[in-house]
Amino acid sequence: MIPPTGMETMRRTMRLPACLAAGLVLATSAGAQAQQLYEGKQFTILINFTVGGPTDTEARLLARHIGRHLPGQPTIIIRNLAGAGGAIGSNWMAQVSQPDGMMLGYFTGIAAMAAVDDPAIRVPLTDFTFAAGSPGITIAFARKDTGAGIRAPEDIMKASGFWAGGLTAETNKDIRTRMQLDMLGINYKYVTGYKGSAELRMAVTQGEVQMMAESLPTYRSSIEPSLVKTGEVVPLWSDPIDDGTSMSRSPDTEGIPALPFHEFYRKVKGREPEGEMWEAYRLMNSVGSIFLRILLMAPNTSKEHKAAVQKALLDTQNDAAFRDEAMKTIKFLPNFMMGESVEQLFRDKLNPDPKMKAFVRAYIEEGKKGVKK
Repeated sequence: MIPPTGMETMRRTMRLPACLAAGLVLATSAGAQAQQLYEGKQFTILINFTVGGPTDTEARLLARHIGRHLPGQPTIIIRNLAGAGGAIGSNWMAQVSQPDGMMLGYFTGIAAMAAVDDPAIRVPLTDFTFAAGSPGITIAFARKDTGAGIRAPEDIMKASGFWAGGLTAETNKDIRTRMQLDMLGINYKYVTGYKGSAELRMAVTQGEVQMMAESLPTYRSSIEPSLVKTGEVVPLWSDPIDDGTSMSRSPDTEGIPALPFHEFYRKVKGREPEGEMWEAYRLMNSVGSIFLRILLMAPNTSKEHKAAVQKALLDTQNDAAFRDEAMKTIKFLPNFMMGESVEQLFRDKLNPDPKMKAFVRAYIEEGKKGVKK
């Protein structure tokens, strides 16, 4: 194992759950021969969502900087292949990409789909070569005029009959939002089928729905400086970082006046959450936050190419130009986690107890009965 590539990497490692921190900096040097691995070649970054969304924005940020850290400095090509909640991109990559190290999938949401055997995932994600995971959480927020009015997060407990919006019943974000509201015992209505986060945010602005959850980078760059600043919405809670053993508040939520969900529940209910839905929520939250983004290479990619890409990811993460642009554009520094412990956790989360899979699948089917756009 090589030492951390900088003091900031060490600080961020210390802020992660222990089982993840152990694997964060595990990326071996490709050696002198690897310096020409990509010389004169094209390296493709495949994105499983459309242009302009959070996944696309983050992947293109990476694309602008990773090239100079790959041995031989190849030309970087970007391809978007969206559909089926992100599954079309991973299915296509598994079927047509070659194990030559020339393609990196930058995928969102599909780890959670795979964990509950979503039929849209036609090729097991564990068949791919795992390069890295990039964690991310969401922030739930509601219009200030919801119900009798929301001035503090706990006021949502007194609201009734408001609309919570989502994208599709199968998406991890929709599932977690519904579970959170159901566990809290809140009387709400669920509407899903919005084409994307931008359309859903517009629905909140127009009062068509009163509550939603948004990814942290988009919350920081779009919600916080506008809707929160003007007092139109109030943040309710954030997803906790959950490694399956313990839960903690994401350090990236600093300054947001909202507790992680398990602490919010404890505050308003006076007890710890428990039961089958709580365990299902923990599964979906864990796989949906720790592995919100997964970076995969073709099945059977060589160790040499995998090591070169992993080292390039870590070098990019510590590149001052990348960091500066990330904080200016998405107000967030992507964190690439890798190594044996992280990869094993990824495989474990994609193979949960069959009873838990069945519970979540039934919950998804129930959500499909809700109102759709």
